[in-house]
Amino acid sequence: MTDRHDDDDALDRLLREDAGRDAQALAAGPFEARVLSALPAPRGSWWKPVLVVGSAALGSVLALAFAPGDSSLLHGFVDLVQQRYTPAAIAGIATSVALLAAAIVVAAEAD
Repeated sequence: MTDRHDDDDALDRLLREDAGRDAQALAAGPFEARVLSALPAPRGSWWKPVLVVGSAALGSVLALAFAPGDSSLLHGFVDLVQQRYTPAAIAGIATSVALLAAAIVVAAEAD
Protein backbone atom coordinates (compact mmCIF):
# COMPACT_ATOMS: atom_id res chain seq x y z
CA MET A 1 0.00 0.00 0.00
CA THR A 2 1.41 3.39 -1.01
CA ASP A 3 1.48 6.27 1.31
CA ARG A 4 -0.63 9.31 0.32
CA HIS A 5 2.40 11.49 0.98
CA ASP A 6 4.41 9.54 -1.62
CA ASP A 7 1.60 10.01 -4.17
CA ASP A 8 1.52 13.74 -3.49
CA ASP A 9 5.30 13.96 -3.86
CA ALA A 10 5.20 12.08 -7.16
CA LEU A 11 2.41 14.29 -8.49
CA ASP A 12 4.22 17.40 -7.28
CA ARG A 13 7.42 16.24 -9.02
CA LEU A 14 5.55 15.58 -12.29
CA LEU A 15 3.88 18.98 -12.19
CA ARG A 16 7.18 20.74 -11.51
CA GLU A 17 8.88 18.90 -14.37
CA ASP A 18 6.04 19.79 -16.72
CA ALA A 19 6.07 23.45 -15.62
CA GLY A 20 9.82 23.63 -16.17
CA ARG A 21 9.59 22.66 -19.82
CA ASP A 22 9.26 25.27 -22.51
CA ALA A 23 5.72 25.68 -23.76
CA GLN A 24 5.42 24.34 -27.29
CA ALA A 25 2.88 25.52 -29.81
CA LEU A 26 0.20 23.04 -30.65
CA ALA A 27 -0.05 21.88 -34.23
CA ALA A 28 -2.81 23.61 -36.14
CA GLY A 29 -5.59 21.14 -36.70
CA PRO A 30 -8.53 21.23 -39.08
CA PHE A 31 -10.84 22.68 -36.40
CA GLU A 32 -8.52 25.62 -35.81
CA ALA A 33 -8.18 26.21 -39.55
CA ARG A 34 -11.99 26.20 -39.95
CA VAL A 35 -12.47 28.65 -37.09
CA LEU A 36 -9.78 31.03 -38.34
CA SER A 37 -11.15 30.95 -41.89
CA ALA A 38 -14.64 31.81 -40.59
CA LEU A 39 -13.43 34.96 -38.81
CA PRO A 40 -13.84 38.27 -40.68
CA ALA A 41 -10.70 39.80 -42.13
CA PRO A 42 -9.12 42.49 -39.94
CA ARG A 43 -10.06 45.96 -41.07
CA GLY A 44 -7.64 48.84 -41.17
CA SER A 45 -8.72 51.41 -38.64
CA TRP A 46 -7.24 54.52 -40.18
CA TRP A 47 -9.95 56.74 -38.71
CA LYS A 48 -9.00 56.21 -35.05
CA PRO A 49 -5.52 57.77 -35.32
CA VAL A 50 -6.95 60.59 -37.45
CA LEU A 51 -9.62 61.31 -34.84
CA VAL A 52 -7.15 61.25 -31.95
CA VAL A 53 -4.57 63.46 -33.63
CA GLY A 54 -7.28 65.78 -34.98
CA SER A 55 -8.89 66.06 -31.57
CA ALA A 56 -5.55 66.85 -29.96
CA ALA A 57 -4.87 69.54 -32.57
CA LEU A 58 -8.35 71.03 -32.20
CA GLY A 59 -8.05 70.97 -28.41
CA SER A 60 -4.71 72.75 -28.61
CA VAL A 61 -6.11 75.46 -30.86
CA LEU A 62 -9.16 75.97 -28.63
CA ALA A 63 -7.00 76.06 -25.50
CA LEU A 64 -4.79 78.69 -27.10
CA ALA A 65 -7.78 80.70 -28.35
CA PHE A 66 -9.48 80.78 -24.94
CA ALA A 67 -6.31 81.27 -22.88
CA PRO A 68 -6.14 84.47 -20.84
CA GLY A 69 -4.34 87.31 -22.54
CA ASP A 70 -1.61 87.47 -19.91
CA SER A 71 -0.75 83.79 -20.24
CA SER A 72 2.96 83.20 -20.58
CA LEU A 73 2.28 80.33 -22.98
CA LEU A 74 0.32 82.64 -25.26
CA HIS A 75 3.16 85.17 -25.10
CA GLY A 76 5.54 82.36 -25.95
CA PHE A 77 3.70 81.60 -29.17
CA VAL A 78 3.61 85.30 -30.02
CA ASP A 79 7.36 85.41 -29.41
CA LEU A 80 7.80 82.44 -31.73
CA VAL A 81 5.86 84.21 -34.49
CA GLN A 82 8.18 87.18 -34.03
CA GLN A 83 11.18 84.78 -34.07
CA ARG A 84 12.21 85.55 -30.50
CA TYR A 85 13.24 82.51 -28.48
CA THR A 86 12.31 83.58 -24.99
CA PRO A 87 11.74 81.13 -22.11
CA ALA A 88 7.99 81.44 -22.75
CA ALA A 89 8.55 80.51 -26.41
CA ILE A 90 10.61 77.48 -25.41
CA ALA A 91 7.85 76.46 -22.98
CA GLY A 92 5.32 76.75 -25.82
CA ILE A 93 7.46 74.52 -28.03
CA ALA A 94 7.92 71.99 -25.24
CA THR A 95 4.18 71.92 -24.51
CA SER A 96 3.38 71.42 -28.18
CA VAL A 97 5.92 68.60 -28.54
CA ALA A 98 4.60 66.87 -25.42
CA LEU A 99 1.02 67.10 -26.67
CA LEU A 100 2.03 65.80 -30.09
CA ALA A 101 3.92 62.88 -28.54
CA ALA A 102 0.94 61.99 -26.37
CA ALA A 103 -1.38 62.09 -29.39
CA ILE A 104 0.95 59.86 -31.40
CA VAL A 105 1.19 57.32 -28.58
CA VAL A 106 -2.57 57.18 -28.15
CA ALA A 107 -3.13 56.96 -31.91
CA ALA A 108 -0.61 54.15 -32.28
CA GLU A 109 -2.09 52.15 -29.40
CA ALA A 110 -3.38 48.81 -30.56
CA ASP A 111 -6.96 47.83 -29.85
